[in-house]
Amino acid sequence: MARKRKRLSWLLALLSRLIIIPAAAALIISYISIYINPVKFTLPLFFGLYFVPLVLLNLLILLIGIIRRSTAVWLTFIALLPSILYAELFVRWGEVQKEEEGIALKICTYNVGLFAQGEGQSRTASFEGIKKFILEENPAIVCMQEFQISNASLIAKEFPEYPYQYYHLFNGTRRKFGNLTLSKLPIINSGKITFKRSTNLCIYTDIEHYGKTIRVYNTHLESHSISFTALIQKIRENEKIREEIYQVHDKVASTFKRRALQVDTIARHMHQSPIPAIICGDFNDTPMSYTYRNLISGKKDSFRHSGKGFSATYSLLWPLLRLDYIFYPAPFWSLTHNSPKIDYSDHYPVISQLIIP
Repeated sequence: MARKRKRLSWLLALLSRLIIIPAAAALIISYISIYINPVKFTLPLFFGLYFVPLVLLNLLILLIGIIRRSTAVWLTFIALLPSILYAELFVRWGEVQKEEEGIALKICTYNVGLFAQGEGQSRTASFEGIKKFILEENPAIVCMQEFQISNASLIAKEFPEYPYQYYHLFNGTRRKFGNLTLSKLPIINSGKITFKRSTNLCIYTDIEHYGKTIRVYNTHLESHSISFTALIQKIRENEKIREEIYQVHDKVASTFKRRALQVDTIARHMHQSPIPAIICGDFNDTPMSYTYRNLISGKKDSFRHSGKGFSATYSLLWPLLRLDYIFYPAPFWSLTHNSPKIDYSDHYPVISQLIIP
């Protein structure tokens, strides 16, 4: 009897280690993934994509291990320690630290989802809802991605409160779509950064702000373009599950590479500019990514400075995914950061009031 118990205990210890070691290793790889260029090696990027679930999994393992008094959970504890350094990328409870005095600039970035992603709403209802939201919030600059309209000449009529506009729209089957920047302040220069075989892009506008020139990059990077709803349905129906998973893996890996090239192009353009630049938009990547690390280089994240609560901006998997950002240079600082949970798109808008000395 004692021998059987000893064997069972040994087997349980082995099984626990078979869970603890891979989970801890996966979390450690997620830390490293942000430093790896996807063009060279994509596999670690998948671990970064699932950083939050991996942290939760290891916390669960740690809790069970403590209850069972398992010595093996020391590995889990050690693996979890660095996650404390990354926690503020996803959730924040601190107060805003005021810095220099200056003039406020309220900016909003919003992926409007072609006005077709609002839950149970028509395109017209989503469009009118977003217009009303912008009017109420009254930002000085609005950067929209996946903006759609039948004729670009209608933009001035639809947004009369914003006399200055710059956009780059692609031709769709019936409507034009792309990025649009609206401004209450004069636009004195503008341009675009496009990518081969892609309808994702970055536009920039040089804006005159009370005697200073500020560049604003309105960015929409490559998305995975995967219907997770359809994939889940096929898994339920046992319909070519393995083939679907392989296709998703290949598609995500390809997207990582394309997005990395886009990020490098924008980063070079931004760093060559002598004008202080704000970069915002839908980056289609989490804070645990090569994308985030490269684009925030030399800048600050408005959420990390003045946000509160969860940082997620993607409604379908809230509160797990933050994909939309506002980055700004020193000595600018962020007085407020807000991401209202409104249902006109699959993304939530991000609004920050920046103070410009």
